[in-house]
Amino acid sequence: MMSLIPEKRREYMRNYFKNRKKSLKERGLCQNCEKLPAAPKRSCCQQCLDNKKLCTKFGKSEPYRQLYSELFEMQGGRCGICRKYMERPILDHDHETMEIRGLLCSNCNIGLGQFKDSPEILASALNYAKNNGGIGIKVKRHG
Repeated sequence: MMSLIPEKRREYMRNYFKNRKKSLKERGLCQNCEKLPAAPKRSCCQQCLDNKKLCTKFGKSEPYRQLYSELFEMQGGRCGICRKYMERPILDHDHETMEIRGLLCSNCNIGLGQFKDSPEILASALNYAKNNGGIGIKVKRHG
């Protein structure tokens, strides 16, 4: 008998939300905010549709979503280091001062973290890469 109660509640809630959505649609209201008129041929208003796009790209945290959006526009949608287009930008910041530097792609963000955000280590890595580690030995490719 106890297992029927949660099932009945689920069924009740399913019907409640189904009827609520139907009512909002009939009145031409947004099914999310229930305040603004729905956009043409949509169940949501334009404001909620725009908000959904921002959430998909930048996550659900309200205070940061606008910042992400503005930085994304400022950077032309490109990573601050490699300049490639970013699908899921990551907010980069200095871990000591908490100052925001910009948006990075995942690879560049991980790379920067591996070098501990240190300009000295990064400069050393750049020097190493440019000078082939100072060794100058070439390895033959197999295959």
